[in-house]
Amino acid sequence: MNAAYEHPSLRLTVTTEQRDRAEAWLKDAYADGRVSEAEFDQRMGQVLGAVTRKDLNEAFYGLVTVPVPSQALGVHPAYQPIIRPEVRQQAGRGTAGFAHFSALFSWIVGPAIVFALSRPGSFTRKEAAKAFNFQLIAMIAFVVVAIVGGITGLSIFDWIMPLMWLGWLVLTIVGGAKALQGENWRNPVKQVLKLEVLSEK
Repeated sequence: MNAAYEHPSLRLTVTTEQRDRAEAWLKDAYADGRVSEAEFDQRMGQVLGAVTRKDLNEAFYGLVTVPVPSQALGVHPAYQPIIRPEVRQQAGRGTAGFAHFSALFSWIVGPAIVFALSRPGSFTRKEAAKAFNFQLIAMIAFVVVAIVGGITGLSIFDWIMPLMWLGWLVLTIVGGAKALQGENWRNPVKQVLKLEVLSEK
């Protein structure tokens, strides 16, 4: 096959799904530090302005190596992600679940570490932020109840604290289980108390 040959598919109009996938690919490359901010803006402009698949391919020239036969056939990373979606999603669920469960033995340290190491905007980062914020709220609640109970000396606090501890345990475990299932679960405590030290978006 002649290297100059262009497959007819290169003249096809770019679909919304292909453009979205190309944007996501570039965002991942920028988040990983493979492209500078200026280069990211330039290439993203090419992606947004692309009309044909050939135009879309040009946004990646010099960034990835595409074999000559693949170029001729119109095959490009913009159309097929490096990591299959199901593999990436499964890995994200496991780490997201760990972010919640780690609070059982490390309090906010585990979720904070997962948050710091995860990719911005990823499912893992969002769940780590949720876990961190909930644990912080729980700690503040425990401290406040302990102080009020100590000052007042009321016997009602003798059973309020155990109930709070049980609620904390259950909600922490449920949060981890929901994250493992890939669900965007909202902790009922967070729906009442809007404290958000780490961004959950």
